[in-house]
Amino acid sequence: MMQAFTAYIKTITALTIFSALVGILLPEGKYRRYGELVLGILILTAVLSPFLRLFGMGQEEFRLSSLENSIRFERDLLSQDRYQQMEEERLEHTYQAVLEDEIKKDLQKSFADIRWVEVDFCRETEEYGALKGFSIGCGTENKETVRHYAAKRYGLAEENILVTN
Repeated sequence: MMQAFTAYIKTITALTIFSALVGILLPEGKYRRYGELVLGILILTAVLSPFLRLFGMGQEEFRLSSLENSIRFERDLLSQDRYQQMEEERLEHTYQAVLEDEIKKDLQKSFADIRWVEVDFCRETEEYGALKGFSIGCGTENKETVRHYAAKRYGLAEENILVTN
């Protein structure tokens, strides 16, 4: 009995350490999320396996096919158009966040008190991703200097840039 418990703890510990290493080594993005999901399910399976045996559910009945079924269910539940729309929304949100972060960092090189940047970009197919304008939150009293600098720096009309405190 003690050997089984020791093996159980070693398995969970090894899976947890492996999961942490994979989390560290995988780059940010969708592959990391999927890797963490699969490893989390493996750890959960290892933790629950003794309890499942108590209730008469063997390992042959509890496989990763449940993960495959949940993925199929998600794809079937969401129509192809809705799934594509959700992916496009995620892409737009990520693009906007990266763009805001990069512009904020760039402007902070000249104006240290830039607090936030909120961008508006083109979502039409021909000019998708082109910067239309943005708002800047800063503590500088001379908002016109910041507006003029940002307009010139990014090739936008000054009226497309809003500077607030």
